[in-house]
Amino acid sequence: MKYIIDVPDEHTDIKVFYTDADMKIIQSMRCESYTEHDRKAIEDEVWEFAKKIGSFNGLAKHELDECFGHTTIQGVMTTYDTYSEAKAKYEAWRKQKNEIHVGDEVDIDGEITVVTMVNEYGEVLSVDCDGMAYYYHVESQLKRAKKTGRYFPEVTELLKKMR
Repeated sequence: MKYIIDVPDEHTDIKVFYTDADMKIIQSMRCESYTEHDRKAIEDEVWEFAKKIGSFNGLAKHELDECFGHTTIQGVMTTYDTYSEAKAKYEAWRKQKNEIHVGDEVDIDGEITVVTMVNEYGEVLSVDCDGMAYYYHVESQLKRAKKTGRYFPEVTELLKKMR
């Protein structure tokens, strides 16, 4: 069992005694004060998440639907019991959405290219509209990559045909 007891600040040396049925002391324990030092950080994190999915500069209705299966914040709030559940769902969706796949058009420092290969080492090959090939690595240049939203399934189909 856990108990929270408010004790005035001037009482710093508190002990708890455990007794048996005959009120004989079995064990004593010195108590330590508990402070919620992380509370502000936790509140700030939750508030930032609320703003990310909120209606003002947050996710659009179609993104809410993609991520949570609802087009309103109320739908999200009633579906997920805890902040942790909703945050995990959002993070998984965001990761999947930001992953770069063959056929994705990406903008890396102003170079617009279409991805032709992604390997298990985080290396990406892409080609621009003039046929110039580019190599990127996830740990360096690729962090600056932004998906444009365009996707070319023909690239995947062409590469399959070539095999």
